[in-house]
Amino acid sequence: LAFSTVLLASLLSGSEDREQLHARLLDFQAQRFMPEAADGERFVTCPTPGCGKLLLPVEVAEAKEVVTCPLCSGAFCAGCCEPAHTGLSCEAAELQRMDPQLRRMMERESWVRCPSCRNLCDRESGCNFMTCPSEECQSKTHFCYLCGELLAASDHAAHYEGFEGSVGRMGPFGSVCANKRIADESLPEKPPPPRLSVVVGEEEGSIALRVTFGEHRSEPPTIYYRLLLTVPGTGEEKSLRAGVHEPHFDLKPGRVAQKYRRYQAAVTPVNINGTGPTSETSEVVHFHPRELSLGGVRSDSAFAAPAPKPKRWNAR
Repeated sequence: LAFSTVLLASLLSGSEDREQLHARLLDFQAQRFMPEAADGERFVTCPTPGCGKLLLPVEVAEAKEVVTCPLCSGAFCAGCCEPAHTGLSCEAAELQRMDPQLRRMMERESWVRCPSCRNLCDRESGCNFMTCPSEECQSKTHFCYLCGELLAASDHAAHYEGFEGSVGRMGPFGSVCANKRIADESLPEKPPPPRLSVVVGEEEGSIALRVTFGEHRSEPPTIYYRLLLTVPGTGEEKSLRAGVHEPHFDLKPGRVAQKYRRYQAAVTPVNINGTGPTSETSEVVHFHPRELSLGGVRSDSAFAAPAPKPKRWNAR
């Protein structure tokens, strides 16, 4: 049931305590407010500790103009929400302030900054269309991993198609976009070996063979893995495709993975340019209920031994 602001104001008026409660309610609503993309406005945060946020036109933020906070009178950049840095780009000013170890880590991990809230974002897998999960953006801000441009939800494909050189480049999974048109023709790097384990299945009383992928980064991004499941010492092998959006891939008992057999696995990464080197083979795992593990800890409760049947005779 929704209550209008006018109704709430009338209910909470008439005494000092009620008016204070109404003021707190309005403040809480203001803190939760997020402008829509069509509003043409954006929140920016004053860098002064304990200060607040300003609602500015998007054009001011995108132009990275210097604005003055009405609360503390401090001047800061509307683009990066840091103290004003006249004569320097946001990136150059950030490098001057940044700890050298953090700078090296950003380069090694290929972290990028959200162009809206400036928080660091990490693309673990998937395409170049990024969604910022920060508290400020609340997964409503989208941007391009390649060029950093703010995008709308409708740009998921459009930003990576429709220009010269985009045909056949796999859209957001490729290495080119509307602002970065030089293709990266690199193949995926060799991934670490996967890890096999036996886990509880989706159906009650069932088990599944889980393939957990190791941390693996490549540019252009890996689109999927070719998973090779083998039975040691037999020459038997099964090949299937596994997505990269989840950290693991579960196999139900069936024709591919049969219970009570031992298995090993290896993965081959595939991106837009082709196939990368295959990983080393995992350790052998027995696909058996007694090997059931939950987070590496064996669970005896999920598959407890049946209670002994009562004897039908008397011992003499």
